[in-house]
Amino acid sequence: MALATRSKFTRVPYYLRNMSSGQAKTAGILVIGDELLKGEVVDTNGPHITKELHNLGVKVKKISIIGDEVDEISDEIKTFSKSYSYVITTGGIGPTHDDVTFEAVAKAFSVPLALNPQLRRLCEKFYKTTDVNHPGMKLAMVPETAKLIFSDESNYPNVSVNNVYLFPGIPELFLRSFKALSAKLFKSGDTTFYTKVIYVNLTEDKIAEELGRLASEFPDVQVGSYPKLFHELYKVKITMESTNEKSATDACDRLLGKFPKSAIVHLDH
Repeated sequence: MALATRSKFTRVPYYLRNMSSGQAKTAGILVIGDELLKGEVVDTNGPHITKELHNLGVKVKKISIIGDEVDEISDEIKTFSKSYSYVITTGGIGPTHDDVTFEAVAKAFSVPLALNPQLRRLCEKFYKTTDVNHPGMKLAMVPETAKLIFSDESNYPNVSVNNVYLFPGIPELFLRSFKALSAKLFKSGDTTFYTKVIYVNLTEDKIAEELGRLASEFPDVQVGSYPKLFHELYKVKITMESTNEKSATDACDRLLGKFPKSAIVHLDH
């Protein structure tokens, strides 16, 4: 009788299971702050993240706006980390009582907060104090397993834990850090999104059935329909996007053949 042997395979952490090659990488975005939920501040970081990730070939699957509540942020981070290749947070990093992102991430991964020596030195220099109880030292208290990623554009690094990357919420600071690090942190392998766009002077009700058939015929193409009210040139913008260039091109050609030439206002590749 053969004896049972212990498997030599190492269990892959759940945050790496969405990293397999040949598939588009995915991302979930958490925009954090009570002020966003009260309409006091309009989020501009989220749209910038989605556009940049799309350009990098990373598919954004979900954006969540959440208040300054440790448990809610922690629960969302756990869910996102298990579901997507990358998780990006913006907001909740600072010296005040409602800056709780570091605490929430530590709780999500069941690790303690710890005073990071590198961040401590940065905070001592910035706040001109060596007092570890100074409010500014809160920026040096990060999850114990955190990694620091520095850039030439910012003195304060990006802090990450597993596949979760934490960015500041102040737009000027966020943009400086994200622009410097996004291409380095959020790799998509060979994935590229190929998009074809048709502008038509037909209303959506006139093209709905044809778009439905197109989506069924080309399941690897994402077909979008975006009406424009009161535009003098076109009524609907139709997009066809795929990671397969031929599929996007074939879908576009198929749709062009279904509409009269007089209905086509513009074609954008």
